Amino acid sequence: MLHNNMEFAMRHLPLLAALFLPATAFAESEMFTVNYVCPNDASFQVAFINAAEDSFAVMDIGDGLVPMQIAQSGSGARYLSEDAGLELWTKGSMATVSGDEAASASYKDCAEMEAGTQPG
Repeated sequence: MLHNNMEFAMRHLPLLAALFLPATAFAESEMFTVNYVCPNDASFQVAFINAAEDSFAVMDIGDGLVPMQIAQSGSGARYLSEDAGLELWTKGSMATVSGDEAASASYKDCAEMEAGTQPG
């Protein structure tokens, strides 16, 4: 059952991501999804929405969808969840999730998966 839910979420993440974002984010926006796989074989998916004035990300790390908004960074892109409990850093094809202990341990130094590749 969990596998079916994860498969559903991965196929429909862009649509589900839209539910978390303000309507103004779609006026002039670009949206794409990226699958990441980590050295420990953990994986997650992120839908990125680049709007005219703001950028958003909706991350699916298996515990549900986490809406995030872009935050200031020195290098790469940094996204924070609304409660700032989770942080997503991306630079090039790499990503790291930090914030809570489990995410920090599981989702470090993750690489973008090639198109058509399935996690695990």
